[in-house]
Amino acid sequence: MGTDFFPLVCSCIELPFSSSLPSLIGPEKYSKLLSSYISKNMKSSKDQRDYCSSQFPDSRFHRAADEKLELKSPTLLERIQELDRSTELAHRYTPFLLFDVFSSKLFHDRGDDSKHFLSYVVVGHAENSFIHSRLIYCKNECGDFVFVMDKLMDKTGKLKQVLRLKSDIKFEKQHTTTYLDNNYCENRRHFERRTKELECVTDHLLSTGVISRKHLDAYPVTAFMDSTLTNDTNCGSNRNSEVLALINRSTAPFLGIDSVGVHLHCYVTRQQDSSIIHDKNCQRKTKIEGLWLARRAPTKSHHPNCWDPTVAGGQPAKLTLLHNIIKEAHEEAGVPSEWITNSNSIPGINFLDYSQDPLKITTAKSDGTCMKQSLYYSFDLEVPSDWTPTPVDGEVSEFKLYSMNELERELLSGNAVRPAMRAVLLDFMMRHGELTSVNDKTDLEDLKIAMRRNRLILW
Repeated sequence: MGTDFFPLVCSCIELPFSSSLPSLIGPEKYSKLLSSYISKNMKSSKDQRDYCSSQFPDSRFHRAADEKLELKSPTLLERIQELDRSTELAHRYTPFLLFDVFSSKLFHDRGDDSKHFLSYVVVGHAENSFIHSRLIYCKNECGDFVFVMDKLMDKTGKLKQVLRLKSDIKFEKQHTTTYLDNNYCENRRHFERRTKELECVTDHLLSTGVISRKHLDAYPVTAFMDSTLTNDTNCGSNRNSEVLALINRSTAPFLGIDSVGVHLHCYVTRQQDSSIIHDKNCQRKTKIEGLWLARRAPTKSHHPNCWDPTVAGGQPAKLTLLHNIIKEAHEEAGVPSEWITNSNSIPGINFLDYSQDPLKITTAKSDGTCMKQSLYYSFDLEVPSDWTPTPVDGEVSEFKLYSMNELERELLSGNAVRPAMRAVLLDFMMRHGELTSVNDKTDLEDLKIAMRRNRLILW
């Protein structure tokens, strides 16, 4: 029986073939036939497994598919690509915009007509169902609604529905009638007003049970890169660092605000056997013996008991990356601060800063909510072989030293590591030349690109 006969049989019985076809041709022939059909028609391992899951839900044939079918194992590239679902989820989201005084001023100074120099920036996006079930009902301390739905013209000249702060619209009208120019005090007041409005959103989400607690950290709200809605493509390039408001870390994902994470990889090395092997600087090469991973505490609100890099933390608005990683390293793993600040003067300690090349991945929860761009900044720390990280603040339950072979197997097919951290840990292995399953330069470049994707801007 050829594989081309398989769809014909399925169409003739007018039932899900998993319930009838095995009895017609026998389970062994059925398994071989199904395996051949899937391999021929579905090249992606993800498509193959999704297909089997949909056709064999909670049945003995589903188990047979897992045990007997020779499905392709996912590649590292496919596992990384699976993390970014932005293209799939884009239609479910509405952009969240703020009025941008600075860019409007640039157009005013250039002599453009006032009705054209008003400008907006995309700072996030919210899921449509969440907007209409939760956000639209948020009120501030005065009892006014925090958000409104508006329609603005995008760069292509089309009107598009957007989510805005009601106070932002009032500020825009004031700017139109009494031009604010560089009125620092007024702009500062509006920064505080926006922050207070977003704090009311946090209170609303807390009172309705959407979030379980307020986080101690605040995230900065900044313009998405190149998202200034003007005809001048250079206006937005220098605006990314300006903080337009602050938002509680627990609330930020629901508005698609950028999530910034810092990671410290504590690793142990051993000298290679041959003393004549040197690097380009004529220094003795070393090989990584293992990398310390941290098991997330069972009390964590998401991905409890999963494995993370040695240190993993969010980036608060008021700390630099370096100061934050020093703080997080001490709090989570008991890393002495001088190992980071004075590593060059301490034998056996080597601190490397890779924060100039962050990973950029748009992540979301499994149900498609809380889509946001995550930026991951990494630092590496070579530590003594007789040192063991120690949980300090309760965020971590235990540490384990993973060998490079063990870590690569986990990244290829395991589920113990927190999904988004696959990219962070894979990036560590790649920059230290410890990856063995991918050697082709083109494949390595594809992995780098997949971990540094351009942001999806819904405008």
